Amino acid sequence: MSTSILTDNQMDELEREIRSDPIKWAYWKLKDPKGNPWKARWYQKKMIYGILNGDRRIAARMGRRVGKTETMVVFCLWYAFHHKNSRLLVATPYEHQVRLIFMRLAELVRDCDELNASVSMTKNPFIASFGNGSKIMGFTAGANAGSQAGASVRGQRADWLFLDEVDYMSRDGIDAVTAIAMEDPKRIGIWVSSTPTGKRDFFYDICTNSNTGYKAYHFPSHVNPDFDEKLEGEMRATMTVQGYIHEVEAEFGEETIGVFSKTAVERAKSQYLYSYRELNLWEQEQYKKQGYTIDDIVFHPEYTVRNPAPDAHRIVGVDWDKYAEATQIVVTEFDEILKKFRVAKRYEIPRGDFTYDHAVQKLIEINDIWDPKFFYIDAGHGEYQIEMLRKHGLENPESGMLKKVKRVHFSQTLEIRDPGTREVDKKDVKNFMINQTSILLDRDQLVLSPFDDMVWKQMMDYQVVRISQNGKPIYTSENEHALDAFMLTIMGFTLEFPNITKILEEIKVARKALPFQNTTQESLQQKVFGGHRDVYKPLKDKPEREARDNPNWHLNKVSVGYGKKKNASGPWGRGASRSTGFGRAKF
Repeated sequence: MSTSILTDNQMDELEREIRSDPIKWAYWKLKDPKGNPWKARWYQKKMIYGILNGDRRIAARMGRRVGKTETMVVFCLWYAFHHKNSRLLVATPYEHQVRLIFMRLAELVRDCDELNASVSMTKNPFIASFGNGSKIMGFTAGANAGSQAGASVRGQRADWLFLDEVDYMSRDGIDAVTAIAMEDPKRIGIWVSSTPTGKRDFFYDICTNSNTGYKAYHFPSHVNPDFDEKLEGEMRATMTVQGYIHEVEAEFGEETIGVFSKTAVERAKSQYLYSYRELNLWEQEQYKKQGYTIDDIVFHPEYTVRNPAPDAHRIVGVDWDKYAEATQIVVTEFDEILKKFRVAKRYEIPRGDFTYDHAVQKLIEINDIWDPKFFYIDAGHGEYQIEMLRKHGLENPESGMLKKVKRVHFSQTLEIRDPGTREVDKKDVKNFMINQTSILLDRDQLVLSPFDDMVWKQMMDYQVVRISQNGKPIYTSENEHALDAFMLTIMGFTLEFPNITKILEEIKVARKALPFQNTTQESLQQKVFGGHRDVYKPLKDKPEREARDNPNWHLNKVSVGYGKKKNASGPWGRGASRSTGFGRAKF
């Protein structure tokens, strides 16, 4: 329609309609990187129109080169320009990501006369100020956990919160940013976007659980109209398998920097629904939403000194952290029915003035309740406690704690005999117990309670932080104490009961020395030449009958070559009785 025939009122109405629609306004005012009018793709329209229709919690799981950041930037410009005194906060894990977002904001503003006349931008701090009093502000929320994660964003007010690449953000940072919305949850919107890393944390929860209140979108790189076979081939050639799953398909897959298989952890906590504590009403309601009932859950009794647990192979693991987190104690037992290793109980000693003394008394009580075979105790902060427990065992021989308590320092080494090569190798304790836990997890030999998320969530989040100069992996050192206690029990089972774990070969010391005759050469001669006889000597001493002497000569079996011979000793003599040797084939 030609604008020349429209009245002023119709022009005002048309402009009002365009400005009320971010997609139409962007096409009218903004330019894409090639200088053409900015045109939204179908999935970008779907997300923005969802917001206009009332969505206030957005979780966008998008692949590479789809335009997730572009969509967010365009919406920010439209909202800030058309809503007076609004505040839009953008948070990313790293500063260079905030810088890239504000670079794109500056490009769009520069190519739009209307915005260029209204917006001023600064880089330290990252702020885009509009003439109507609105601001777009950029912050870093941190990729590592710590007290400073998200500190810069605390106390800010906002109309919209944007968390970009949230799956690389620490949980502390996420909590600090999203807490702003608690001021007015119905008014303040939260836009979360990222390519998945495989972590089963905040981003995974809001993308897979509708009860979190987030509207989830999933757009792999294939939705990009420019995605073709050439681009796909390039990405497959330059990425690992998991990298392609994360970056292109936008699927969670496995965590590339994670230690334990996420799918294996999911199996470990879902194969047996049991709990060693009562569930509160909120927990019961949450599991009802997932299709479970209380009758589906097996509640194990609360064992006490007066009502001790029945006999079983059990090991207790203890990890100390007096100044940061609570002391964690995990009781793991070999379940004779499941034939698997199951977390039977987890205890927590809150930090306080007498944390270590309370923990020692608790371990003495645990010994009376569970009668474990061994206590594997972290010696990093536990030298005093180990001495007190052994002293108790000396004064109370019936407790057995003098022999049960095992001191473990994560920096020490163990001498382990390789079951294949029979060579003794030195292993770092930390790496060794992680590897043994991973092996049993992959074999589906571990059972975790889904109703105690301390162990399995820490297992999900456990990562290799970096590789040291000597090539050793450095693991997560925060929020992992319950997992360390559990892994200590697995190491205990591996070392003390190798016949159960079947990971290591138990070393058996010989009591007698017997002579051994090597029959390899004789066996080979027997196979090839028929023993020590002369090669030209007939196999049989008696003369062979001629055909005319035997009327049934045509029915005799004659050797024609070599074939497999059953129930014979192997070609290499001793130790190969199950192998099939070779004998002369007959016809």
